[in-house]
Amino acid sequence: MAKTPTAPPARTESLKERAIAEMKIYLAVTLYLWVLLALFALYKRALLNENGIDYWRQGSAIVNALILGKVLLIGEILKLGDGLRKRALVWVVLGKAALFTALLMLFHVVEEVIRALIKGLPFAESILSIGGGSWFGVFVYAAVMFVMLMPLAAFCELSFVLGSGAMWRLMTGSETKSGL
Repeated sequence: MAKTPTAPPARTESLKERAIAEMKIYLAVTLYLWVLLALFALYKRALLNENGIDYWRQGSAIVNALILGKVLLIGEILKLGDGLRKRALVWVVLGKAALFTALLMLFHVVEEVIRALIKGLPFAESILSIGGGSWFGVFVYAAVMFVMLMPLAAFCELSFVLGSGAMWRLMTGSETKSGL
């Protein structure tokens, strides 16, 4: 009886290798979020300075990036949105961006509610503080978060489709690419 060819054994990563890979992803996501949040804080400072209000909170941008980066990775570990992968890539990216926006907004609401409880503020006031005092502001904040997450979702999904490390090699490789 002839032997049937078998696939090569799957490469098993050690716990250390997996931890290093996860840390690299966490650092990249956190850096991406920090740059965007820091730019938003600078923009807010510029707007408030125009009206004579002194504002400077860059420290919160890095803290929020560290926390939100971890929340996003937990969502990835829980395979949030993986069921969308049966659809066209554009719908997967938009769907995952929407799901992760909802996750981050939920986390942000919980964070603000806890802060309000500690300070003795009303519940509704704590949620509205996310958007500068109005429901419209909360909606705009969520919309900005959604748009901010689309490139990240696209990068992650293309990495999944192309295979481990392929996107990173394409983005950081020095060889000339043909095409657009």
